[in-house]
Amino acid sequence: MKYNSILLIIVFVSIAQLAYGQEKYTIQGEFPDHSLDNEYILLYERSALPGESERSKQAFIDSILVVDKKFFYEGKIKRKPFLASISCNKGRHFRYNTTFVVEPGDIQLRIVDWESEGNVSGTLINDDYNMYIIEPGNQVDRMRFRRTEQEAMTKSGTHARDKYVSFRDAYTYAEEGRLFFLEKYAQYPDVIRYWLGVHIDPTNLLEKESNLARFLHIADSMPKADRNILLAWREYRIKLKEYMEKVKTLRDSMSVNKPRFIETVPSSSSSTTTKNE
Repeated sequence: MKYNSILLIIVFVSIAQLAYGQEKYTIQGEFPDHSLDNEYILLYERSALPGESERSKQAFIDSILVVDKKFFYEGKIKRKPFLASISCNKGRHFRYNTTFVVEPGDIQLRIVDWESEGNVSGTLINDDYNMYIIEPGNQVDRMRFRRTEQEAMTKSGTHARDKYVSFRDAYTYAEEGRLFFLEKYAQYPDVIRYWLGVHIDPTNLLEKESNLARFLHIADSMPKADRNILLAWREYRIKLKEYMEKVKTLRDSMSVNKPRFIETVPSSSSSTTTKNE
């Protein structure tokens, strides 16, 4: 009897140890239409940076079947929260991708159109991610499209209604929100490293130099090992940029100094033709 009791205790402890550190998460969402019915969408981790081939190879998590516009996935997380994405494509001209954070709890994705990232809610980090990353980013995209429309209307002589904030204001607001989010969740490196990489990547010509120090300060707040990897990656990108600039200069120089062959045509013709080799 005593032996059986000890055996039960050992089994219970083993099960408890196995379950320790594993927390359940669910992902459920709905697409705008039935385009992807009976198709599989792909769930990926999105913490890899450009050039991190090994991390990219391990990014695939699972596939999820779409039924009547809806999808549902249940999994267990054995680590700290991380950035993820739902990706899908159908045919040669249709691709869609939206990001969110995998963490314990019930994650809800609301995708209202194919041009914008889906709104995400249901868990603590995702609520913030939606407020400070998704919504401002979608606003910038809408403003970019609207600015293009307004420029076209101006060229055609039509007066556009200027009731929206400027594109610059929308972009500044989005960047400030991103800074706040990354700083708040610096203890979760796999949540922030993708977005942080975008802003400290020297090959990204769209980023403003003025905020670089602020983004690098966030990197300093990350766990030491993750910070060192991120800064080493930045050094690699600096060298890559220098290499690309040297190659471009060399190509431009070679193009300018490219030899030309002057063909002299018979005197019966009134012109000479220059041909490039």
